[in-house]
Amino acid sequence: MSNTTTINHRLTREQMDGFLAANGLTTDPDGALLTPDGEKIGAAVEDEKSFHLTVFEEAYRHGQTMVKAWWPGFRTAWIIIGFGGQDEDEADIGPTLGPDEVVCDYCNATIITRPVPVVDTYALCAACFSRLGLPFPGRVTPYVPEAWEEYACQADAGERLLH
Repeated sequence: MSNTTTINHRLTREQMDGFLAANGLTTDPDGALLTPDGEKIGAAVEDEKSFHLTVFEEAYRHGQTMVKAWWPGFRTAWIIIGFGGQDEDEADIGPTLGPDEVVCDYCNATIITRPVPVVDTYALCAACFSRLGLPFPGRVTPYVPEAWEEYACQADAGERLLH
């Protein structure tokens, strides 16, 4: 059984442009977020200062395992509570990662396909995900965004970016 989660982002114009490029998405005149194949995966609404972005992430359960198609956005790299023996109420907060900064949690390869397959909480490259033998979640077939095509060519030449 599959389900869809709605993820909301509030972005500046620059962040919105980065999100669209890193994920290979476009918007239509009505604000729909579209994949290169024209599949609608969300919507964007602009106000005076920012964009309100709603993204639909499809997922399913395989036994106790959750498998989802993730559209990476801007997020905190880490949060460590009680860092360095400090009070438990204090935290060390890492830098903000962009939608173009996604690494496979199994092999550390840069993930350039979108959407990114996530198994439980682990983002996986195409090769590591394929080894699990699970179907890709949702109706969007994974693709390499135009912004990543140069890296895909380098990967074909032997670099560990896309297996």
